[in-house]
Amino acid sequence: MTLNIDSKQAFFNGQECWKKNDYINARYWFEISYHNDHFKIESLSKLIQIEIKEGKYAKAREILNNHQDINSPILKQIYGLLENIENNFEQSKKYYSECMHTPDMQYQSLLALAKLNVQTGDYDIASKMYQTLQLNPKFYIQSTIGLICLNILEKNFDDAKQYIMKIDQSKLTPKLTQHYRILNAYIKYFLGQLKASDNKYDPIRDYMIYRLFNHSEETLLFHIEKHRNQLEKMTNGCFFKYTDIKRLLLDAREKIENMNGNHFEVSDMYRFRLDTPIGYKGEFITNDLCVVTMIGTKDIITMYPVSLSDEFDKEGLSTSEQLKLKRLQGGIKR
Repeated sequence: MTLNIDSKQAFFNGQECWKKNDYINARYWFEISYHNDHFKIESLSKLIQIEIKEGKYAKAREILNNHQDINSPILKQIYGLLENIENNFEQSKKYYSECMHTPDMQYQSLLALAKLNVQTGDYDIASKMYQTLQLNPKFYIQSTIGLICLNILEKNFDDAKQYIMKIDQSKLTPKLTQHYRILNAYIKYFLGQLKASDNKYDPIRDYMIYRLFNHSEETLLFHIEKHRNQLEKMTNGCFFKYTDIKRLLLDAREKIENMNGNHFEVSDMYRFRLDTPIGYKGEFITNDLCVVTMIGTKDIITMYPVSLSDEFDKEGLSTSEQLKLKRLQGGIKR
């Protein structure tokens, strides 16, 4: 099959923009390459992932549901990711397990299942999966980061330190290098190896680390205020100009107190619907909020509008006492 060179170049341009987190231009290029049959599914996958990255979960599910090739392993993987994000862990497991039957997706699916087992409180199973993935050089860094995050969640900071010391920093991409810095700072902080006097981090560029030392309400509100930027209405979304951020923060703290967080690396994410609109996601007004805390805590780092789908939390796990207990027991066993 002879490829249309414009579509082929568009796909690779999209890949480059994707790696740089430039989702505006990535979307532009993938929308072009989508029309070439050779790149159709991969381009569609990236377009849906961009919607997910921007917190447009309703739009991501709409695109998936409207696509005919629901048996594509690549799209099943995206379905699994979306169900994980929207707290439907059993459905997510079903999709990821089906992808395990596709030989060239087995390691990727095993990584996804390991992360999912962290969500469900099956920490021993997740740990064994990560350790298995470490045997594959292509997945060594991702699986080791998974083990680091799991040990931070379980407050096994000495073990987390041992794992992070095994990572060769020279092999990290710029994005992973920044992630490494955050993980390393977290571990040192909780081991008492970083003190307030060591806080020379930039409050903007190194916000995640800076917040370890600076717990002021002013710093937090200043950061959240950035999500009021109306210029991001069509991409990342934004709060209304008149949204009372202080009041919203108080409501968020009360709301997440009885919720189970969705673990994402060194953060927990709490997503839920409010009674009144708070801002925009694209051209749509939304009532939905994502609150981000330090992993395993209720210490809020930031919050911003999202757009949840009608399938959100259909398994009821966001407030499940059974899941809360299982996570506690999973942490205690080890």
